[in-house]
Amino acid sequence: MKKIFLVIVLSLITILAYGCQNSSNVFDFILDENYDGFVTMATSADYPPYENIVQDENGKNTVEGVDIEIAKAIAHRLNKNLRVVHKGFDFLVEDVRSGKVDFIIAGMTPTPSRSEIIDFSKSYYTEDSVVQVVLIHKDDAALYQTIEDLNKATIRVGAQTGSIQAEFAETFTPLATAKIVQDLKELLNNLENNQIDALFTEEEVANTHMNNGYENFVKLTLPELEGYEGNAVGVQKGNTELLTIINEVIDELLANGSITEWLDEYSA
Repeated sequence: MKKIFLVIVLSLITILAYGCQNSSNVFDFILDENYDGFVTMATSADYPPYENIVQDENGKNTVEGVDIEIAKAIAHRLNKNLRVVHKGFDFLVEDVRSGKVDFIIAGMTPTPSRSEIIDFSKSYYTEDSVVQVVLIHKDDAALYQTIEDLNKATIRVGAQTGSIQAEFAETFTPLATAKIVQDLKELLNNLENNQIDALFTEEEVANTHMNNGYENFVKLTLPELEGYEGNAVGVQKGNTELLTIINEVIDELLANGSITEWLDEYSA
Protein backbone atom coordinates (compact mmCIF):
# COMPACT_ATOMS: atom_id res chain seq x y z
CA MET A 1 0.00 0.00 0.00
CA LYS A 2 2.89 2.37 0.86
CA LYS A 3 4.38 1.81 -2.60
CA ILE A 4 1.07 2.62 -4.28
CA PHE A 5 0.69 5.75 -2.18
CA LEU A 6 4.24 6.82 -3.04
CA VAL A 7 3.62 6.35 -6.77
CA ILE A 8 0.43 8.44 -6.59
CA VAL A 9 2.19 11.24 -4.69
CA LEU A 10 5.11 11.29 -7.13
CA SER A 11 2.74 11.39 -10.11
CA LEU A 12 0.79 14.30 -8.66
CA ILE A 13 3.99 16.21 -7.90
CA THR A 14 5.18 15.67 -11.46
CA ILE A 15 1.89 16.82 -12.99
CA LEU A 16 1.76 19.91 -10.80
CA ALA A 17 5.36 20.77 -11.63
CA TYR A 18 4.84 20.56 -15.38
CA GLY A 19 1.77 21.63 -17.33
CA CYS A 20 3.58 19.89 -20.16
CA GLN A 21 5.74 16.95 -19.03
CA ASN A 22 8.33 15.93 -21.59
CA SER A 23 10.97 13.31 -22.21
CA SER A 24 13.17 13.32 -25.29
CA ASN A 25 10.42 12.14 -27.62
CA VAL A 26 7.22 12.12 -25.51
CA PHE A 27 5.35 15.33 -24.68
CA ASP A 28 2.44 15.32 -22.23
CA PHE A 29 -0.05 18.20 -22.24
CA ILE A 30 -2.28 18.46 -19.17
CA LEU A 31 -5.27 20.16 -20.77
CA ASP A 32 -7.53 19.75 -17.73
CA GLU A 33 -6.63 18.14 -14.38
CA ASN A 34 -10.14 16.69 -14.21
CA TYR A 35 -9.68 14.70 -17.43
CA ASP A 36 -9.29 10.93 -17.15
CA GLY A 37 -5.95 9.80 -18.62
CA PHE A 38 -4.40 10.52 -22.02
CA VAL A 39 -5.17 10.10 -25.68
CA THR A 40 -1.93 9.46 -27.59
CA MET A 41 -0.96 11.03 -30.90
CA ALA A 42 2.02 10.05 -33.05
CA THR A 43 3.83 12.58 -35.18
CA SER A 44 7.22 13.37 -36.71
CA ALA A 45 7.98 16.73 -35.16
CA ASP A 46 10.35 18.16 -37.75
CA TYR A 47 7.77 19.59 -40.12
CA PRO A 48 6.83 23.19 -39.27
CA PRO A 49 4.28 24.72 -39.43
CA TYR A 50 2.50 21.41 -38.74
CA GLU A 51 4.69 20.13 -35.88
CA ASN A 52 8.04 21.23 -34.57
CA ILE A 53 10.11 20.84 -31.40
CA VAL A 54 10.89 24.18 -29.75
CA GLN A 55 11.90 25.46 -26.32
CA ASP A 56 9.19 26.82 -24.03
CA GLU A 57 9.50 29.86 -21.72
CA ASN A 58 11.32 27.67 -19.17
CA GLY A 59 13.91 26.48 -21.67
CA LYS A 60 12.40 22.99 -21.87
CA ASN A 61 11.68 21.23 -25.15
CA THR A 62 8.06 21.10 -26.22
CA VAL A 63 6.22 20.47 -29.48
CA GLU A 64 4.00 22.99 -31.27
CA GLY A 65 2.26 23.54 -34.59
CA VAL A 66 -1.04 23.27 -36.47
CA ASP A 67 -1.30 19.49 -36.00
CA ILE A 68 -0.67 19.79 -32.26
CA GLU A 69 -3.51 22.33 -31.95
CA ILE A 70 -5.84 19.98 -33.86
CA ALA A 71 -4.82 17.12 -31.56
CA LYS A 72 -5.56 19.25 -28.48
CA ALA A 73 -9.05 19.97 -29.85
CA ILE A 74 -9.63 16.22 -30.39
CA ALA A 75 -8.35 15.46 -26.87
CA HIS A 76 -10.69 18.06 -25.36
CA ARG A 77 -13.64 16.46 -27.18
CA LEU A 78 -12.64 13.10 -25.69
CA ASN A 79 -12.18 14.61 -22.19
CA LYS A 80 -8.59 13.39 -22.25
CA ASN A 81 -5.22 15.00 -21.80
CA LEU A 82 -2.86 14.78 -24.77
CA ARG A 83 0.32 12.71 -25.11
CA VAL A 84 2.40 13.39 -28.24
CA VAL A 85 4.96 10.78 -29.33
CA HIS A 86 7.63 12.01 -31.75
CA LYS A 87 9.10 9.34 -34.08
CA GLY A 88 10.47 8.93 -37.58
CA PHE A 89 7.79 9.54 -40.21
CA ASP A 90 7.91 6.06 -41.72
CA PHE A 91 7.18 4.42 -38.31
CA LEU A 92 3.90 6.28 -37.74
CA VAL A 93 1.48 4.16 -39.79
CA GLU A 94 2.69 0.95 -38.15
CA ASP A 95 2.35 2.47 -34.66
CA VAL A 96 -1.33 3.30 -35.17
CA ARG A 97 -1.98 -0.01 -36.94
CA SER A 98 -0.57 -1.94 -33.98
CA GLY A 99 -2.44 0.18 -31.42
CA LYS A 100 0.66 1.74 -29.85
CA VAL A 101 -0.95 5.16 -30.38
CA ASP A 102 -4.54 6.31 -30.88
CA PHE A 103 -4.06 8.47 -33.97
CA ILE A 104 -1.52 10.10 -36.30
CA ILE A 105 -1.42 13.74 -37.27
CA ALA A 106 1.74 14.50 -39.21
CA GLY A 107 0.91 16.41 -42.36
CA MET A 108 0.05 12.97 -43.74
CA THR A 109 -1.64 12.35 -47.09
CA PRO A 110 -4.10 9.42 -47.25
CA THR A 111 -2.48 7.56 -50.13
CA PRO A 112 -4.05 4.30 -51.40
CA SER A 113 -1.22 2.22 -49.88
CA ARG A 114 -1.64 3.84 -46.46
CA SER A 115 -5.44 3.50 -46.63
CA GLU A 116 -5.05 -0.27 -46.93
CA ILE A 117 -3.41 -0.29 -43.48
CA ILE A 118 -5.22 2.42 -41.47
CA ASP A 119 -8.34 4.58 -41.82
CA PHE A 120 -8.23 8.31 -42.49
CA SER A 121 -10.42 11.23 -41.49
CA LYS A 122 -11.65 13.84 -43.93
CA SER A 123 -8.90 16.25 -44.98
CA TYR A 124 -8.26 19.13 -42.61
CA TYR A 125 -5.97 20.78 -45.14
CA THR A 126 -7.55 20.20 -48.52
CA GLU A 127 -6.26 19.70 -52.04
CA ASP A 128 -7.55 23.19 -52.84
CA SER A 129 -5.17 24.73 -50.32
CA VAL A 130 -2.18 22.36 -50.28
CA VAL A 131 0.37 23.39 -52.87
CA GLN A 132 3.28 21.07 -53.57
CA VAL A 133 6.56 22.74 -54.45
CA VAL A 134 10.19 22.04 -55.19
CA LEU A 135 12.79 24.19 -53.47
CA ILE A 136 15.91 25.12 -55.41
CA HIS A 137 18.82 27.42 -54.64
CA LYS A 138 18.46 31.06 -55.78
CA ASP A 139 21.70 30.74 -57.73
CA ASP A 140 20.10 27.99 -59.85
CA ALA A 141 16.84 29.84 -60.61
CA ALA A 142 17.84 30.62 -64.20
CA LEU A 143 19.06 27.06 -64.75
CA TYR A 144 15.95 25.28 -63.40
CA GLN A 145 12.85 27.19 -64.51
CA THR A 146 10.46 24.21 -64.70
CA ILE A 147 10.09 20.80 -63.06
CA GLU A 148 11.12 19.24 -66.39
CA ASP A 149 14.50 20.97 -66.08
CA LEU A 150 15.14 18.84 -62.97
CA ASN A 151 14.43 15.51 -64.67
CA LYS A 152 17.99 14.69 -65.67
CA ALA A 153 20.47 12.03 -64.60
CA THR A 154 22.90 14.70 -63.41
CA ILE A 155 20.35 16.19 -60.97
CA ARG A 156 20.10 15.20 -57.27
CA VAL A 157 16.69 15.63 -55.63
CA GLY A 158 15.67 15.14 -52.00
CA ALA A 159 12.55 14.18 -50.03
CA GLN A 160 11.64 12.74 -46.63
CA THR A 161 11.41 8.98 -46.11
CA GLY A 162 7.85 7.68 -46.38
CA SER A 163 6.44 11.05 -47.44
CA ILE A 164 4.13 11.78 -50.36
CA GLN A 165 6.90 14.07 -51.62
CA ALA A 166 9.16 11.03 -52.06
CA GLU A 167 6.50 9.64 -54.42
CA PHE A 168 6.29 13.00 -56.21
CA ALA A 169 10.07 12.96 -56.70
CA GLU A 170 9.79 9.55 -58.34
CA THR A 171 6.83 10.70 -60.48
CA PHE A 172 8.18 14.03 -61.68
CA THR A 173 11.94 13.41 -61.78
CA PRO A 174 12.46 9.68 -62.49
CA LEU A 175 15.79 10.31 -64.22
CA ALA A 176 17.28 12.23 -61.28
CA THR A 177 19.17 10.67 -58.38
CA ALA A 178 16.95 10.74 -55.30
CA LYS A 179 18.19 11.21 -51.74
CA ILE A 180 15.42 9.99 -49.41
CA VAL A 181 16.14 10.49 -45.68
CA GLN A 182 14.16 10.97 -42.46
CA ASP A 183 15.47 14.35 -41.41
CA LEU A 184 14.06 17.36 -43.27
CA LYS A 185 16.66 19.62 -41.65
CA GLU A 186 19.42 17.48 -43.18
CA LEU A 187 17.81 17.88 -46.62
CA LEU A 188 17.49 21.65 -46.19
CA ASN A 189 21.15 21.87 -45.25
CA ASN A 190 22.07 19.63 -48.19
CA LEU A 191 20.27 22.04 -50.51
CA GLU A 192 21.91 25.03 -48.85
CA ASN A 193 25.35 23.41 -49.34
CA ASN A 194 24.64 22.29 -52.95
CA GLN A 195 24.78 18.61 -51.99
CA ILE A 196 21.37 18.22 -53.63
CA ASP A 197 19.85 20.40 -56.36
CA ALA A 198 16.17 20.34 -55.39
CA LEU A 199 13.92 19.43 -52.45
CA PHE A 200 10.29 18.29 -52.74
CA THR A 201 8.00 19.60 -49.96
CA GLU A 202 4.71 21.45 -49.26
CA GLU A 203 4.46 25.19 -49.83
CA GLU A 204 3.55 25.98 -46.20
CA VAL A 205 6.58 24.02 -45.01
CA ALA A 206 8.78 25.74 -47.61
CA ASN A 207 7.52 29.20 -46.59
CA THR A 208 8.15 28.52 -42.91
CA HIS A 209 11.78 27.58 -43.52
CA MET A 210 12.35 30.38 -46.06
CA ASN A 211 11.15 32.81 -43.36
CA ASN A 212 13.47 31.27 -40.79
CA GLY A 213 17.02 30.99 -42.06
CA TYR A 214 16.73 29.58 -45.57
CA GLU A 215 16.16 32.79 -47.50
CA ASN A 216 18.44 31.65 -50.35
CA PHE A 217 15.79 29.27 -51.71
CA VAL A 218 13.10 29.83 -54.35
CA LYS A 219 10.09 27.65 -55.19
CA LEU A 220 8.87 25.84 -58.28
CA THR A 221 5.21 24.80 -58.10
CA LEU A 222 4.24 21.25 -59.00
CA PRO A 223 1.21 20.62 -61.25
CA GLU A 224 -1.94 19.40 -59.47
CA LEU A 225 -2.21 15.63 -59.21
CA GLU A 226 -5.48 13.75 -59.61
CA GLY A 227 -6.50 11.87 -56.46
CA TYR A 228 -4.44 13.93 -54.05
CA GLU A 229 -6.65 14.49 -50.99
CA GLY A 230 -4.71 16.83 -48.73
CA ASN A 231 -3.71 16.05 -45.13
CA ALA A 232 -5.78 13.89 -42.79
CA VAL A 233 -5.76 12.16 -39.39
CA GLY A 234 -5.00 8.43 -39.32
CA VAL A 235 -6.64 5.96 -36.91
CA GLN A 236 -6.56 2.19 -36.45
CA LYS A 237 -8.55 0.29 -39.08
CA GLY A 238 -12.18 -0.06 -38.00
CA ASN A 239 -12.10 2.48 -35.16
CA THR A 240 -15.21 4.24 -36.45
CA GLU A 241 -16.12 5.68 -33.04
CA LEU A 242 -12.90 7.70 -32.80
CA LEU A 243 -12.98 8.56 -36.50
CA THR A 244 -16.50 10.01 -36.20
CA ILE A 245 -15.42 12.26 -33.33
CA ILE A 246 -12.30 13.40 -35.21
CA ASN A 247 -14.36 14.25 -38.31
CA GLU A 248 -16.76 16.30 -36.18
CA VAL A 249 -13.85 18.23 -34.66
CA ILE A 250 -12.32 18.87 -38.11
CA ASP A 251 -15.67 20.18 -39.41
CA GLU A 252 -15.87 22.63 -36.52
CA LEU A 253 -12.25 23.80 -36.84
CA LEU A 254 -12.63 24.40 -40.59
CA ALA A 255 -15.95 26.22 -40.11
CA ASN A 256 -14.70 28.58 -37.40
CA GLY A 257 -11.42 29.35 -39.18
CA SER A 258 -9.14 27.95 -36.47
CA ILE A 259 -6.96 25.91 -38.84
CA THR A 260 -6.34 28.91 -41.09
CA GLU A 261 -5.41 31.02 -38.04
CA TRP A 262 -3.00 28.34 -36.79
CA LEU A 263 -1.37 28.08 -40.24
CA ASP A 264 -0.76 31.84 -40.22
CA GLU A 265 0.55 31.74 -36.64
CA TYR A 266 3.00 28.88 -37.06
CA SER A 267 4.16 29.85 -40.58
CA ALA A 268 5.38 33.27 -39.42
